[in-house]
Amino acid sequence: MKKILLVCTGNTCRSSMAKGMLDEIINKQEKYHEITVDSAGTSVYYNERANIKAVKVMEEMGIDISAHLSKPVDNILVSASEYILTMTRSQRDMLRRAYKNSSPKIYTLKEFAGIDPDGDISDPFGLDIDVYRKTAQELFEILDFMVSERKI
Repeated sequence: MKKILLVCTGNTCRSSMAKGMLDEIINKQEKYHEITVDSAGTSVYYNERANIKAVKVMEEMGIDISAHLSKPVDNILVSASEYILTMTRSQRDMLRRAYKNSSPKIYTLKEFAGIDPDGDISDPFGLDIDVYRKTAQELFEILDFMVSERKI
């Protein structure tokens, strides 16, 4: 079984939404025996719930992430994951430096999808809900493409 780790900064917005969406896509395509998904953050100091705007936007998409609790990236998560997909190049580069032996399995989400190797997923934190909706739509399109094209 493939394990995918989705990573952003605080694990309360982008990666929590991405995990919820990827779980939903995997379930709809009946690939739940093939792929498991987790998420974490590069700067998590204590467990936090998903951002209220992220929860609301996911509810609008029929996805419940209200039980999400943030957690930091660590050796156990990195070792257990087949692919580690970050939201930005700076997160990717930081993880590649911190986990040199795992560097070959660390990509940005867009890089891994083959969409835009130099592109980042913008952080909606602190912005209005329409920015969260835009970020969620971008994430959904990339994740759906990745599963449909059997990239994961």
